[in-house]
Amino acid sequence: MTYEKFKEKFKKSNSFDIYWSYFISIFLLGIGLFFLYLLNFTDWYELSKVTTKNIAPIWSIYFFCGLLILIGLYGFWRIPKTFGITIIKSDFSIDEKKQIVNQIINDFDLNEVEREEQYLHLIYYGRYSSSFVIYLFYDSNNFYMNVHHAIIMNNGGFTDFGASKRVANKIKSKILANN
Repeated sequence: MTYEKFKEKFKKSNSFDIYWSYFISIFLLGIGLFFLYLLNFTDWYELSKVTTKNIAPIWSIYFFCGLLILIGLYGFWRIPKTFGITIIKSDFSIDEKKQIVNQIINDFDLNEVEREEQYLHLIYYGRYSSSFVIYLFYDSNNFYMNVHHAIIMNNGGFTDFGASKRVANKIKSKILANN
């Protein structure tokens, strides 16, 4: 397997997740903008204020709309980073890299989902019952890795609050310690 085939396989296995994450971002952005539109260009708030005697102050609705819009925009910023591939330079031979990968699997108690030559698809169970999907490939020049948060029925997600980056940094530091 080559790096190009690894990228193709990675994109193919995560294509639904990427589209699903973008759909969620667009949905949240749309809901936030829709309520802003209702609040500013229709009599929606005035009607609810008359019938329910001002159930919520207008600033709380603006805050809610702003929060949805910010989460949607954050998704557009974060999704390309979530599904990006980290490259770690290494001059070791393929056999030495295989030993390093096996050591990492043992140290972090990773579960193998798939293994082909120099390609591995792994699951890491972290604290608080959170799990992470790890794609790892190595060739004669580098290690290539992607780590992202696994969510039920979706291996994507952009609201992991940096947990996938911390797991990737743990694995990266273990690889660099062996260099």
